Amino acid sequence: EYIGDDVLFSSVIKGNAYGHGIKYFVPLAEDCGVRHFSVFSSDEAREARRASTREDTHVMIVGMINNNVIAWAIERDVSFFIFELDRLQAAVREAKRIGKPARIHLHLETGMNRLGLDPDTFKKVVLLLKDSHQYLSLDGLSTHYAGAESVGNYVRIQEQIDRFREYTEWFEDQGIEAEKYHTACSAAALNYPETIMDMVRIGIAQYGFWPNRET
Repeated sequence: EYIGDDVLFSSVIKGNAYGHGIKYFVPLAEDCGVRHFSVFSSDEAREARRASTREDTHVMIVGMINNNVIAWAIERDVSFFIFELDRLQAAVREAKRIGKPARIHLHLETGMNRLGLDPDTFKKVVLLLKDSHQYLSLDGLSTHYAGAESVGNYVRIQEQIDRFREYTEWFEDQGIEAEKYHTACSAAALNYPETIMDMVRIGIAQYGFWPNRET
């Protein structure tokens, strides 16, 4: 109700559904109408796929996927985040070999300083996307806000929001548009409604907890 009917709800089930068990949680969430799940790794993606009872359920890997597993993801329609050029190049190679586009999300570094494509790589990314457009499906442009649960990070979050808008406008100026734009985790969606875009990635809040250190 809070995010609205037009926003895709992605249920984050990393860490074995935050300890609740992926194999138990996925069917329960599907019964509630959830059709999109975010996992951290390819191992979790496999478990989510096995647990799913619906053909229209989609799984997205937001963290680790080794290059030698990319083929598996492409074949099974699992999308995955791109943090670095090497992974994007590997996705193109595997998609060419298989003959099916890789579903990717470009994860942009806006200030979390952990994982993400740096602005210095953007031009190379655009060249790859254009040169291999038939092998890549750009499902999303995304970022992650660091410390959105704390009011003390307000200025930092606003700077990240501004950077993401600036970066997405730059990509659009280069002729690159994504299917969905998504940045909000639990805390960002609840504290900064402007971060609710085409999709939200809700993890700990769906289990009834607020994502702070005390919790």
